[in-house]
Amino acid sequence: MPASQKDYRSNKISKTVERTLIDYEMVLPGDSILVGVSGGPDSVALLHILSELTEKFSIGRLAVCHLNHSLRGKDSDRDAEFVESLSEKLHLPFYLKKEDVRRYRKTHKLSLEDAARRVRYTFYHALARENGFSKIALGHHSDDNAELLLMNLIRGSGSVGFSGIAAVRDNQIIRPLIRLKRTEILHYLNAKNLKYRIDKSNDDKRYLRNRIRRELIPLLETNYNPRIVETINRFASIIKSEDQLLESAITPFFD
Repeated sequence: MPASQKDYRSNKISKTVERTLIDYEMVLPGDSILVGVSGGPDSVALLHILSELTEKFSIGRLAVCHLNHSLRGKDSDRDAEFVESLSEKLHLPFYLKKEDVRRYRKTHKLSLEDAARRVRYTFYHALARENGFSKIALGHHSDDNAELLLMNLIRGSGSVGFSGIAAVRDNQIIRPLIRLKRTEILHYLNAKNLKYRIDKSNDDKRYLRNRIRRELIPLLETNYNPRIVETINRFASIIKSEDQLLESAITPFFD
């Protein structure tokens, strides 16, 4: 791909994130943002884009945090080292914590995925509270949202499960990449020649999410709807709007 075309695509992706920040009022002047970075493509792209937009959005502080889940031995340690090195290159503060997620899972009788999520979010919130960060930025995107909705559908979730991943949660968690597809994020990284880490566990088909990502969505795209991810995200947006409308209509009666 010619350099000019690469620049155009990367700029377009940055503009999408910029528009998302504005539309959802994710960032206010002076906000201090803690960016959760795993070292994978999504969070690496998120960090670089936010660092580019720091001045434009008058972001007070930008910092990086990484939780080492201790699930993949030396690979987990290398992820942590990679994120620390990336933070140094961008001259950003770096926070690291190491947790034994398998032990946590056993103690609390959770699935591995639920245990990892709970430990991770506990780390984010504690760090934000202790260091005065007003926002926590995470790298979820539209493919993640589609995968979650399909998981909830398979599990028999109610309407709440179909509203998808919130772009903003509790006025603290923000997801600036929520309108981007995974392929767009990879295009951005390629255009900018940015390195990232690959988590091999994402190919492990013992996990339902990975089977949805690697098997079900490609099947739906090939045989039913090539824009299935966009369609599922639109469905989630409709469900969320209907829930909000219903809540606004019912709340006065309960009050």
